[in-house]
Amino acid sequence: MPEIEKHFDEIRAYGAKLLTINNNACDNKGQNEIISEIKSNNINSINALVHSIADGNIGSFTLNTERKTDEYGLARTINAMGSSFVIWTQLLIENKFLSENGRILGFTSEGSSKVLNQYGAVGMAKATLEAACRYLAVELAPKKITVNLLNPGVMLTNAIKVFPNVTKFVNKAIERNPSGRLTTPEDIAKVAEFILSDNAAWITGEIIRVDGGEQLISI
Repeated sequence: MPEIEKHFDEIRAYGAKLLTINNNACDNKGQNEIISEIKSNNINSINALVHSIADGNIGSFTLNTERKTDEYGLARTINAMGSSFVIWTQLLIENKFLSENGRILGFTSEGSSKVLNQYGAVGMAKATLEAACRYLAVELAPKKITVNLLNPGVMLTNAIKVFPNVTKFVNKAIERNPSGRLTTPEDIAKVAEFILSDNAAWITGEIIRVDGGEQLISI
């Protein structure tokens, strides 16, 4: 929490009003409490939903490895990283928070369509997320609400450190990328800023790669 609070302070330094809520966004109790907190702060309209929940199980399905995905881990991963994209959209629509011309943005990965080491549960969740994006985009188009996903290249973040053989994985990603480097959070932020803007009003249901060409090269 101290690390994220530092970034919250940076946002406030620009004069922005920032409401932060520390709760479980993946179960009914937490979701209802978050909605109540939004209402109690007299927030009547939300321009954009940026879904970036990362609570996944890394492990194999059947191989005799140290990490193995069980039924609970599989269900938790698909709910957090896939189904909750739909649930949060429903909550904002039902409570009349998401305004016309609103934006919904999520984050998928190459593992939704290609096999990555011990990534099965997350890959299934990301495939769920991508299907949800397409269906929501069509359903919400009459409201002029766009729904899109960004598909980033490999980034050196804390999340990637849970992967087995992470150094080898990162070095291979750099070697594979025709642009010669890893993707950075700043690369993603610039594209996200555009997709959330009025200039992207005619883009919906899309999965947009932000990777310097990395995924054009076979694994």
